[in-house]
Amino acid sequence: MSSNLSALLSATFYEAGDEHRVELVHQQDRKARRQLASLDLAVYDPEGKHLVAVPMDTHQEILDLGALVGSVAGALPRVMVLLDARYDERIFPYRPHHYGFLHHRGSTAPALYYAVNAVLGGVPDRIGATGLTTLETYIFLRRAFAERYSVLLGNPARFSTAEAQVTAYYATGRASQVVALPPKTHVEMELAAEHAGEHLQRVEIKALFRLASYVVGRRADSGELVLFDHLFSYHR
Repeated sequence: MSSNLSALLSATFYEAGDEHRVELVHQQDRKARRQLASLDLAVYDPEGKHLVAVPMDTHQEILDLGALVGSVAGALPRVMVLLDARYDERIFPYRPHHYGFLHHRGSTAPALYYAVNAVLGGVPDRIGATGLTTLETYIFLRRAFAERYSVLLGNPARFSTAEAQVTAYYATGRASQVVALPPKTHVEMELAAEHAGEHLQRVEIKALFRLASYVVGRRADSGELVLFDHLFSYHR
């Protein structure tokens, strides 16, 4: 494979009953339609079992995850989807991005549009398992609109178990949880919307390397998604 090709590994989660589409290349220009050099899609259950791998046609602009993953997921409530892409730096002078459209069929909640979480090829570029500590954070609106909050965490590594500390911050207090994720497993961790009478303000995830991570907000009565967003990363 050409030495000009760079890697981009991204991750998202598919839940049964969702209309979930991924735009492969968000950055386009008027002169040309930029395309990835290659793209492989792989699906894993919560326990890390490999369900299917599919080489994708990079001429496709939109992937329908429901059509690709729905029958494989079966009765599972959720699966992790890894998008392993290669791109030519001469075509993409900057890192390409995938974007997602998400809406539960029949839901009255608005559709969600989000940036797919890049777990390899971020900043610094091509970060994998290193000695750096990765911190990811998300700040909530002052007025809460979802009644149940959680974070979705997945470990895209092939061999290494990832330990992550999830800390929810309130006005004066905080609450921490620690989770160990074997390779390719994922979990949804609940966040208390209130702690000692104080509303949830921020969540922070600390790990030794990048995880697939999203903040999730659900309606208490139906469980319908009203928030699905990646956290913001920094390193120290």
